Amino acid sequence: MIEQCRMGKIGCIVVKDLSRLGRNYVEVGNLLEQVFPFLGIRVISVNDSYDSDSFIGQTGGLDVAFKNLVYNLYSKDLSNKVKSAVNTRMKRGEYIGPYGIFGYQKAPEDVYKLVIDEEAAGIIRRIFQMVGDGMPRKEVVKLLNEEHVPTPAVYKQMKGCTRDWFPNGKKGSWNTSMVAKIIRDERYAGHMVGHKKVYESFDSKHQVGVDKSEWIVVRDTHEGIVTQEEFDRANANMRNVVQGKKKNPATKKKFSVIVCPYCGLTLRPGKRQDSFMYCPTGRMHRDSPCSVVRIRKDVAEQTLVELVRMQSQLLVTAEQELKEKTQKRKKGMDAECMRAEIRRLEETKVNDYESYKEGKLSRKTFLERKKESDMRRQELSEAVEELEAQELVEDDSQRKYGEAFRIKEYLNLEKFDKAVMASLIESAKVIGEDKMEVTWKYQDVYEKILGEMQGQ
Repeated sequence: MIEQCRMGKIGCIVVKDLSRLGRNYVEVGNLLEQVFPFLGIRVISVNDSYDSDSFIGQTGGLDVAFKNLVYNLYSKDLSNKVKSAVNTRMKRGEYIGPYGIFGYQKAPEDVYKLVIDEEAAGIIRRIFQMVGDGMPRKEVVKLLNEEHVPTPAVYKQMKGCTRDWFPNGKKGSWNTSMVAKIIRDERYAGHMVGHKKVYESFDSKHQVGVDKSEWIVVRDTHEGIVTQEEFDRANANMRNVVQGKKKNPATKKKFSVIVCPYCGLTLRPGKRQDSFMYCPTGRMHRDSPCSVVRIRKDVAEQTLVELVRMQSQLLVTAEQELKEKTQKRKKGMDAECMRAEIRRLEETKVNDYESYKEGKLSRKTFLERKKESDMRRQELSEAVEELEAQELVEDDSQRKYGEAFRIKEYLNLEKFDKAVMASLIESAKVIGEDKMEVTWKYQDVYEKILGEMQGQ
């Protein structure tokens, strides 16, 4: 909504009360005092009897500001109450989730209980049986995909779930992580496990993992799909994976930054040295768009080497030009002074608008002043952006930007180096047999510097 406001597509916002505008009272106050008046947007809150046309440049008095604070505190209190209620249900061994886990359904008479879904449970039992008999996970995955056994997400969609797990037409396929997740899930042995993840804060959508010692585990809460003996036997045959700090991904044998543009999986090379790289999803599902994704291994690697050299040269050139411009630039206003003037222009614009609404300024005069103010503000904004880019170049030795400027070390890179690519490139999507779309790490830094060079 804020983006549409900035684009001029919204002229008035009507809300039931100011808590619908935002829960953070500081943020709401900033919107009402600074952002919306500057953008010329009217705000009406029905229950609060608030109309910004009556309080230009203000929040509407202490009562409105106090209400925003109350809404914020109410949200925190409500969040704590909901967490407490959910944790109480977890400690009672009740299931908390929008859907039953693969192999189970929510009981019709009690949505907090799980009952076995025999159709999916057969797949779970088979996976436990194969792993318990010592079959490697790779072989289990290969067999499931060859037989077109539906994955948990595909099975949910087959049963009418409308949630879309597969954008761009990607088909679901099994992988070793899915098998490991099922084998390690104690719920399949009849025990309820909860509190594995929590939200960072009441107003955040980001979840973080909880230490295993703090998980809520209640034994024998529902009928298990497998027995405890079958569960223990399968887990005993799983290769132990030490959880901790992740190693450099480039040290992994199959690591690559070259990925499929549809499913995002790493492309795999063929057995021959001059063979094509292909998407594993496309091999499993011929009707998927992933099936046409391929590129020669030598072409892909040489293309990335050339792109690194080209990006390095562009950055070196931009750095030199910006440093020269910095040296030639006469002493004048620094970025902070310019930002201060921009703020003054915003305040003047609000005051002029207020005078216009009170009849102290004619429409013609107001529009002329507004035009001059907007032109000056645009000029200052561009100058600030230029100075910020120059500061990036001048401060390239700082740790914050040191890694971004490491690419200059590879100006004369000759051979493909997996570790180098891992340090510079986020992903390289194959969009043709000789074309790739590269996303750089620190791309925002590169765009700022190169954008200033091109804009000169």
